[in-house]
Amino acid sequence: MKIIKIILVLIVIATSAYGLITKDFLYGPISSLFLGIFIAIIGIEEFKYKGKNSWGMFFIPVSLLVRLYLVSN
Repeated sequence: MKIIKIILVLIVIATSAYGLITKDFLYGPISSLFLGIFIAIIGIEEFKYKGKNSWGMFFIPVSLLVRLYLVSN
């Protein structure tokens, strides 16, 4: 899981930096998609290790909201 999180973060940073440097925001939705997946993985890990009373109960709905925002745009 740690390697997957690192890869997702690098993809998000790379696509976001590309958009900011070149002012070409074509890859913005891809960056948001990977950010939503990253937040979902963090939420699942928190939920698994700390149970119901953790930040996992916050991160999982937030990741779903990020994905729903992508679908609507």
